[in-house]
Amino acid sequence: MSSQLFLYAFFALSAIHVMGELMQDPIRQRIRMGSKPLLMPALIAYSLLHTDDPNWWIVGGLFLGWIGDVVLMFPKVVLLFMIGLASFLLGHGLYIYAFLESTGFLDGMPLWFIALSAVFAFAAAGVFLYFKPHLVGDNANKKVPVALYCAIILAMSYASLAIWLNGAGSGIFYVALPFIGSLFFIVSDVLLAQLLFVKPFKFDKAMNMTAYLAGQYLIAQSYLPYPFG
Repeated sequence: MSSQLFLYAFFALSAIHVMGELMQDPIRQRIRMGSKPLLMPALIAYSLLHTDDPNWWIVGGLFLGWIGDVVLMFPKVVLLFMIGLASFLLGHGLYIYAFLESTGFLDGMPLWFIALSAVFAFAAAGVFLYFKPHLVGDNANKKVPVALYCAIILAMSYASLAIWLNGAGSGIFYVALPFIGSLFFIVSDVLLAQLLFVKPFKFDKAMNMTAYLAGQYLIAQSYLPYPFG
């Protein structure tokens, strides 16, 4: 079966899901329940069929993202929220390993790039400190998991930047995709935390899922041949 069919399916399901988030309940809930569990499986199938040598760390990250997608459909259930957070946490860990493996574990990186890690560390701290005052009541026990998540997603973005730097001058646009994807992922998670811990806002879930799906696709595609070549 052609890998492109699953890519088209992923794009179609993504469009349906995001448009569904712009609707009112109960239609929105029905579209969400029907489309969200299918998003990552379509992207995983595309990733596996589009190359004879898939990067299993990336595939593993997508699979853990699927687990997170499914269980976080019920964010008010504390146990499921923690499982979802842990799934994405581990998924980002697999992405970090894939990124660093692609760059020889930062071998030969300039000192200024190593020092740049401090900027990402401060960014992670800043994101956590912004949300910390809102982690009260039922969310008071989520301070440590949220802090860990802030740290690992910024670490993932930092590691993806190493790929771009390592491939600079190659003329290959794909070396930038992991970093761009990581930025979409950060935007998605900040939007999600805003609506979960602070207050919902107009089109919040549609914006969150658009950024999330773009991030997952760009990270997956960066380890695959051109989709339409």
